[in-house]
Amino acid sequence: MTFFDTNVLVYFTINQDNHKLATAQKSIYDAVKNDNFLISPMVISEYIFILSKYKIVKQHQDKVDFFSAYIQGFIDKEKTMQAYELCQKIDFCKNINDVLHLKIAEEHCDKLVTFDSDFKKLQHYTNISIEILA
Repeated sequence: MTFFDTNVLVYFTINQDNHKLATAQKSIYDAVKNDNFLISPMVISEYIFILSKYKIVKQHQDKVDFFSAYIQGFIDKEKTMQAYELCQKIDFCKNINDVLHLKIAEEHCDKLVTFDSDFKKLQHYTNISIEILA
C-alpha cells in the first residue's frame, strides 16, 4: 500500500504548477486504479485546512468526499510519542507532522509519496521507501 502526503492531494487539486498537477494526478489515479492508495485522518484534515485557506473548500467537496474513502489508521498517543522521539533524535521537530505521517504510513504501507524533499532526512529512519516527486 502507498501512503500519500498532503501536498500530493493539494497539487492534484490546485494548479500551482502544470508539471506538479500532472504528476500528482497521474500518481493518485494510478494508485487508486491499482487499489494502492491510502491517506490518514491527518492528511485529510491538512488538505481541508489548505482548501479552506484558499477559500475553495466548498467547490472541491467532491474531492474531499473522494479522498475520504481512502482514510485509514488513526493518530494515537503511541504514534505521536514515536514521532516526537524521532524528531528530537534528528532535530526535526519543526516537521513533526511529516514524522507523524511517516509513523502512520509505517503501520499500513510500504511506501510514502510526497513532493516534500524534507522527507529525505527521514529515509534512514524507516523501513518503508519514500518517493519524492519532482
